[in-house]
Amino acid sequence: MDEPPELRDNGHWRTAVWALRVGYIGLFVGVAGLIVMFSGFTPWVLAVGVIIWLGTVGVTLTGFLWARHELAEPRPTLWSMRFMLIHDSVHALSSGQRA
Repeated sequence: MDEPPELRDNGHWRTAVWALRVGYIGLFVGVAGLIVMFSGFTPWVLAVGVIIWLGTVGVTLTGFLWARHELAEPRPTLWSMRFMLIHDSVHALSSGQRA
């Protein structure tokens, strides 16, 4: 990933990455809620998953936009930054890569 090095130390970027990780959990809970709901049970699990997902969307979007705003010109395109965000959210950096 051709990520700008200053993103690694950006607090807004780290917040967006962690919010997206929590959002994955909310998405998983929502899918499990759909399965439970179609099995004839109450849709509470689905509701919890949707609430988690929607809550993390705002935090992820805010952190993403603030991190992009703080980058020096020329900034990466929105699409490339989206892919960087997804990449960072599924790949944890080892302590050797952070230095």
